[in-house]
Amino acid sequence: MQQNCLISLSYSSVGDASRGIKLVSNTLSKQSCRRETRRPQNQCVIHNTIPFPLRMRYTLLYIILLLSALTLHAQTTKETIRTWAWGVGRGSVLDTYLSPLTYTGTNFTLFHQTERQARWGHGHVTVQAIYTGQGAYLHSPTDDGKDIDAELSAAGGWLYHWDVGTHWRLSLGGMIEGSGGFTYNTRNSNNPAQARLGTDLQASARAEYAFKFFGQKASARLQLDGQALGMQFSPEYGQSYYEIFSLGHSHGIIHLTHPGNCPSARMQATVTLPVKRTRLTLGWLSDVRQSKLGGLKRHAWRNTFIIGYTRQLRRL
Repeated sequence: MQQNCLISLSYSSVGDASRGIKLVSNTLSKQSCRRETRRPQNQCVIHNTIPFPLRMRYTLLYIILLLSALTLHAQTTKETIRTWAWGVGRGSVLDTYLSPLTYTGTNFTLFHQTERQARWGHGHVTVQAIYTGQGAYLHSPTDDGKDIDAELSAAGGWLYHWDVGTHWRLSLGGMIEGSGGFTYNTRNSNNPAQARLGTDLQASARAEYAFKFFGQKASARLQLDGQALGMQFSPEYGQSYYEIFSLGHSHGIIHLTHPGNCPSARMQATVTLPVKRTRLTLGWLSDVRQSKLGGLKRHAWRNTFIIGYTRQLRRL
């Protein structure tokens, strides 16, 4: 004999799912139902409510995706400032999923930044995007183990600036960043690699000083970007990738990140000097990423000297 069942799914996530979805089915339910005294005996209710921590992660992901879309579709002027830079320096990586030792070695960096003035904000708002690529070949303290580490990141957002006097410009704003990478240990036969994937909201601050260099415009800049809130993939202590992807033991691999468990920041100090039709950019880039998630510790400290060029382009 068939029963009329009212199935209610409660979510707090993206779009219409945040308001809940009600589905009415006239087929026989194969699941156990919780009967309510106020309803007829032939009617049952199935409640499937997403846990609060998971709802928070869905809500945060929705906010990040929404802000990313707004950044990509922001109205900007036709003038664009592009900076390309390459660098080499020192890297230090600790990943207790692979080894309790800190590996150090040479780090290589590719850095790209674009800036456009937004049409709104009365000339005080700048839309910026930062792309970085990191690669390092590292060795253990006893030099009998090697690590290959790589990471890519892309960030975009807005800065609101104030002109202080005739030389200084101060800016504050925020960005959304997505990053991914891996670390491969040549000694490990079981679990030789660790993958990374995450997204976060960042606070951004910048100070610029304009001056003359042989009668032409030049500038010095200091910018700091720090992680505020985000999400990151990380296995639990003792959890293998075979368990996650083959056996389906994926509980607890997505973590909510904040400065308490994931203090990370990027700092760039550069000087841009005019050279013929282009501008030479020299500086120092420090990328510090740290985390303590699922009983595992990781840090990646990268300090590189960068050299490149800056060009101002105008779209037709």
